[in-house]
Amino acid sequence: MNRGPTGVGAAGGVRIKFDRLIAYSTLQLPLAMAALPVVLNVSHFYGEVLKVPLELMGAIFIFARVVDAIQDPLIGLISDRFTHRGPRGRLIFVGLMVPVLAGGFLMLFAPPGGWQDNPHLMAIWLIAALLLVHLGYSGVSISYHSHGAELTDDYNERTKVTVGREVFGLLGMTVAVVLPTVLTAMFGDSHGYTILGLLFIPVSILFCTPTLVASGPSVHPPVVHGERNAFVAFFAPLRNRLFRRLLLVFIVNGSALGVAVTVMLFYVEHVLVGTKVQAGTILLVYFVAGAASVPIWLVVSRRVGKMAAWFFGMLMTACAMALAIFVGAGDFYWFLGLSVVTGIGIGADYGLPPSILADIINAPEGGDTRGKTGTYFGLWALATKLATAIGAAGSLPVAAILGFDPSRGEYGTFALVIVYVALPVAIKVIAALLAWFIPVEPVRGSVRNELLGRN
Repeated sequence: MNRGPTGVGAAGGVRIKFDRLIAYSTLQLPLAMAALPVVLNVSHFYGEVLKVPLELMGAIFIFARVVDAIQDPLIGLISDRFTHRGPRGRLIFVGLMVPVLAGGFLMLFAPPGGWQDNPHLMAIWLIAALLLVHLGYSGVSISYHSHGAELTDDYNERTKVTVGREVFGLLGMTVAVVLPTVLTAMFGDSHGYTILGLLFIPVSILFCTPTLVASGPSVHPPVVHGERNAFVAFFAPLRNRLFRRLLLVFIVNGSALGVAVTVMLFYVEHVLVGTKVQAGTILLVYFVAGAASVPIWLVVSRRVGKMAAWFFGMLMTACAMALAIFVGAGDFYWFLGLSVVTGIGIGADYGLPPSILADIINAPEGGDTRGKTGTYFGLWALATKLATAIGAAGSLPVAAILGFDPSRGEYGTFALVIVYVALPVAIKVIAALLAWFIPVEPVRGSVRNELLGRN
């Protein structure tokens, strides 16, 4: 029997057939389609259309994020419990949570008509809808991604699983960019967003069905938690030093995206002097390039290793973003070209870290947490949201200090260049340096040692 880098025998190192891979991957499309509008469109819909006070809405978002962060590790534990229901037990939990996600998404974008003239009633509705959609999203994604990590124990096959999944995810993000723009242009903001919420239901059914019916079984035995204290069980994976290192690189690298996304629309409007259509085009090109590049990173990771491939993706993104400092008003097409390169780089961010995580979960360094996939992915989901929150929380105050604050009539473009270009590039470089020097993958050295051939 062949043994991969994790030391797992061929019994767990199954090769995944293409039809099984596609069946498993399809659910990532509605997941990604739900995630982006919650970040980009909800604030516009409730702030501009429904006139909920921005101060109140900000407090609601913070409250919903805190609840969301707290529930992720708990959902991971519940997902582990479902492994006792058979090799597809986690998918049972996914099937239970998909209606919660779809219902919460519809609630967000289809509030009661009689309430829409009362901002405070709308605020109450927004709280309930956000809590529901976050619960559904976390319940689906944590258990779904955990099942994907257990489809095989082969080093390269795990990357193939994450690549297939993230291709559908980036396609879902593309749909999430285009669909709200088209629907609101055709039917107006209120009706357009309502149609978006309604369309999400059949999309969810269509794309979750192959995953629930035709995904392969888990190759792992049921997860057994020995800890009686739930708090200890939540954070037990942090005892795995490789997991701590991966989280460090992932959070630092992910915060760069959080910074850029927060001020992207401001940058296009005030630095490029572009339109909303051009902003949508940039996002569309960015995600299409990312989706197209994910299989390329699979090939690269087979040759140089996953961390080294991810390192190259970070450098590619940082270099392309740095060139944006030379772009100014009217340089839309130059910036579009840079978006293609940054999109290719971001494909590594989406495709490779979850595969590295799957290796770490089953590495000997995990000790008694080895194989407790749901718990690991619960903390991983928490880290993902933490990275985005750090970037978003830091970008706007820095921009205001440097002279960009629309509420005070300040529109300094230098501030946007610093926040959208210089700050994310610096963060990316720090993440790349961490990957260069710190060993993260099981039985592999740091990227520096791997590329220089040192032990």
